[in-house]
Amino acid sequence: MRTIQPIPFRLLLSAVLLAPCALPAQPRGPVGSVRGTVYDSLTRKPIVDAVIEVQATAQITYSDAQGRFTLDSVPLGVQQLTFSSATLDSLGLYGFAREVDVTSDTRGVLLTTPSFGTMYGRLCATAGSPSRDSAIVFGTVYDAASRTPLSKAQVSLRWLQSSEGGKELSNPERTTATGDDGVYGICGLPADVALTTTAQHDAIVSGAFNTVVGPSRMLRRDFYISRELGQAADVRTNATPSSGSGIVRGTVRYERGKALPGALVSLIAGNRSTETDAEGQFRLTGVPLGTQELNVQQIGRGGVSRAIDVTARDDGTHDFVLRGTTVLATMNVRGKVGADQAGFLRRKQDGMVRVVEREEILKRSDIGSALKRLPGLRVAQKLGGTVIEATRPMCVGQVPIVIDGALIPNPRNTTTFSVPQALSGTTAIPRATTTPAPSRAAQSSVVSAANNARVDQLMVNDVLAIEFHPGPASVPMEYWPGPPPQCGLLLIWTVASNWDK
Repeated sequence: MRTIQPIPFRLLLSAVLLAPCALPAQPRGPVGSVRGTVYDSLTRKPIVDAVIEVQATAQITYSDAQGRFTLDSVPLGVQQLTFSSATLDSLGLYGFAREVDVTSDTRGVLLTTPSFGTMYGRLCATAGSPSRDSAIVFGTVYDAASRTPLSKAQVSLRWLQSSEGGKELSNPERTTATGDDGVYGICGLPADVALTTTAQHDAIVSGAFNTVVGPSRMLRRDFYISRELGQAADVRTNATPSSGSGIVRGTVRYERGKALPGALVSLIAGNRSTETDAEGQFRLTGVPLGTQELNVQQIGRGGVSRAIDVTARDDGTHDFVLRGTTVLATMNVRGKVGADQAGFLRRKQDGMVRVVEREEILKRSDIGSALKRLPGLRVAQKLGGTVIEATRPMCVGQVPIVIDGALIPNPRNTTTFSVPQALSGTTAIPRATTTPAPSRAAQSSVVSAANNARVDQLMVNDVLAIEFHPGPASVPMEYWPGPPPQCGLLLIWTVASNWDK
């Protein structure tokens, strides 16, 4: 784990930008026009709807779809033009400016942001030169109740990384602490993979969520953290999570704009869920304050996850669009394709699941070896059987397992399920009944878990496919009752399933 020392990120960022300087108002006199383009060097694209202002006269215009702008009646001589946009504001980048010598018809003016290399060199001097995939994440950590910045808060980002050839997986982590102003910055991050992100200050925490920096290679991510959210996210206790004073509301729609009723809306760390009404609207009250992951799902339409900030004030609505499931292209298949195989192929093509298929499984000596091929899973042989856990932060305990559509019980949970002793091949989910959790002594004497015992009994010749859904957004609702599990879901398909039926 690599720790980066706190740096005065806000001061450094301000130094990179061309902060506007106040110019005295100029007397009315000869004027000219200025034509040019506003360009974002981070994304290498023109900036649409940028605001361009003449500092001395407060004249304002906006860039068009190609980033072009025109300013008329500008006093001749050296003038300072400033520009900004909603996209740049969201990154915390303000106050770009450039001096322009205005003539009667000034053309070809280029207003551009500093390049990523320039920003990286100034902000990340201790992190070395940027590689092609290097990225920066920065922001501020706040107390969710008071909205005050927190100094010495710990921010952590973790991701999965494969070695050359993909034979080995590692879980690198970058951590840093906020400065006196609550601001943090972490350099040298991958730009195109999911970063699992958390913040903590003593017992005050945020939820864990995934984010991708993207092509700009710079991402601003503020955190709101609270003690209540830490209690709600602690799945190691059986206590009812503390309620907060936050409200989360919004709307879920089809991709064509029609309201989507009956969608399941879940706050993963906050342990709250509800369904959308006939108008596609949802509302959650008593939500623990803090930054956390909001997940929306509906059978046949996949899922969407988003990090949201729940604070003491109602901060507006959260709107989602669920797209239809991917329609498989025509395939030539020898033999029949049953319902279970068709569902597996559809989820595989959607790209939100990690799979091990029959050909690869047969190369392994046991199922545990096959499971180790799945990124995001930790598979270990311990007393009593195979232990299967997720490597995702904030996940405590084992990953739920479904074999041929039937959820297999785990005695570490407070919920037991009536499951047939033999592989049934049914896709029906057993009804859950709540029972007291076993004591620590009782747990230690139980075989690791009923699900692990079942997995250990499987032979490689009996298994047709394995799929691991690493996050709540990808968990297929037809195999999981209620809010999606925080640590994902493991599905195993055997010869007893409806694979070819």
